[in-house]
Amino acid sequence: MANYGYGQRKRYKIKYKNLALLLAILLLIVILISRGCSAIFGKKDKEDKPDRDNALQSGDILPDTLPENNLPLAEPNTQAYYAFTSETKTAADLGTGDLVLVNNNIAFKGSVSESDLDVIREKKNRAYSVKDYTVLVRPEAMNALNDMLLAFYNATGKDTIMVNAGYRTLEYQQDLYADDLDSTGLDSSSLVAKPGFSEHHTGLAVDFTVYENGKYDQSKLGTGDYTWIDENAHKYGFVNRYPKGKESITMIDNEPWHFRYVGVPHATAMKEYDLCLEQYIDFLRNYTIDTEFLSVTTEDGSQYMIYYVPMAGNAENPETTTTNVYIPLKVNTETEKVPYPYEISGNNVDGWIVTFLYKEGTGVINAVPPTDDAAVTTSADDAEPESPETEAPEAE
Repeated sequence: MANYGYGQRKRYKIKYKNLALLLAILLLIVILISRGCSAIFGKKDKEDKPDRDNALQSGDILPDTLPENNLPLAEPNTQAYYAFTSETKTAADLGTGDLVLVNNNIAFKGSVSESDLDVIREKKNRAYSVKDYTVLVRPEAMNALNDMLLAFYNATGKDTIMVNAGYRTLEYQQDLYADDLDSTGLDSSSLVAKPGFSEHHTGLAVDFTVYENGKYDQSKLGTGDYTWIDENAHKYGFVNRYPKGKESITMIDNEPWHFRYVGVPHATAMKEYDLCLEQYIDFLRNYTIDTEFLSVTTEDGSQYMIYYVPMAGNAENPETTTTNVYIPLKVNTETEKVPYPYEISGNNVDGWIVTFLYKEGTGVINAVPPTDDAAVTTSADDAEPESPETEAPEAE
């Protein structure tokens, strides 16, 4: 009995040892499988989510990172929402675009060919008049000017606005500046910009006057019916460049007749935040690709994203430096990504401003309804009123 009992207990011990060994082997297999899966999926996760900072620095086009894929918490005014491509800019490009800042301390760095400008008299509609065939503007400003002054006429019934100045050459500005110094006896002018430092060199600025009953009267601008222009110019991309109360910043006296084209989203933002162009250019430096984009919704419901890109490299030798300006991409088809509609403008100082259309609006501006006796909807081909025999005055 004793031997039988001993032998039976021994056989049970052998079975327990075999079971423990089997469990140990199974546990080892589970651990190995788990580690293998982690390695596989971890690698895939890294492939799906590249190092965005390194990609941006290298200039590579980033893979799709739209929120419906792997970044569900990204906002459309942040870098993480988009894939990007890029354009290369140099210091020579600082003076190109609608947002170039020009004043008595900042000379215009760009150049304008008169062959690329529109003759206002040949392109205008009959809602306003123009001094003569020498008044020129850039095409984007020409289209906006027609839309704005046509809307002004339909709202007020007045066709008394005259455009009496646009693009100016360096030589012409020199003559205006010298004439102003001769008339005042001063060493400098707060009314006429220095040659090379005038907004009129850009082809984006216009001066208005009122021509009524054979007389010119700039003093009417900014008063009465003409306040419509101040209140609505931003809807068409224009701003009063030298507004009242900003003289210490613009270094030019208030000029209710001087308007500058900057584009609809920027004019809208400047109106909303009550900023002159100097302030706005500085304001935009707060919005970069690494922080957040400025979101602007315009009158027709369009939503734009705006951000500033500083010039890169050696400030002592900027001409040899290149800057990658990154442009957001959107999915156009299942296999193709294309840039959002965008513009890049130099600020004429130290960098570029990217503006892209994130969401398209209706294209309809809620302008003031026409008066009963005003319903001009004519094109630029309509007859042009005869120019007055007397010459309209110019300023700035």
